[in-house]
Amino acid sequence: MSRQITSPQMKRLQVLFSQVARRTQIENTRDERLLWATEGIGRKVESFKDLTADEARRLIDAAQAQLNYRAPLKQRRSRADADRRGRDGRRDGKDLADQPQIASAQDIEQIEEMYQRLGWTRERFDAWLRSIRSPLKSRDRAIRTTADANKVRWALKGMLQAAGLWQDRRPA
Repeated sequence: MSRQITSPQMKRLQVLFSQVARRTQIENTRDERLLWATEGIGRKVESFKDLTADEARRLIDAAQAQLNYRAPLKQRRSRADADRRGRDGRRDGKDLADQPQIASAQDIEQIEEMYQRLGWTRERFDAWLRSIRSPLKSRDRAIRTTADANKVRWALKGMLQAAGLWQDRRPA
């Protein structure tokens, strides 16, 4: 059997419904709230206490999407993870070379965004990676590790700076 709705979920649902009601001109009454929940999960709801934790989560997600709320930011990396992410691929990061880390989707997205700012297509970027000017040098030219991603990112950053297209995205 599924877990019952938690107290924080109950409070969050009530707050979100009042915001949805205000935005969509629905009356903020108990009957309207239960009708909204019934339509949202596809079964008759007589009280929010009848909801499972999963149903409450789905209603919360739907209400937040309707209100255009962004997902909360991920937790910050630990100091060691941040240090590793910054030093992987550098000459002074040799102590990290014996335990390579796989490049994340975020790394690849950042690289794609950078070469697109240069006006490059994927084909142009791949040709650059295969060229003798590639930061990956004698490697097989695929971005597999965080070190590879950092080398490519730093080279693209240099090109963006030279072209006057670099924008520091860190908060001031």
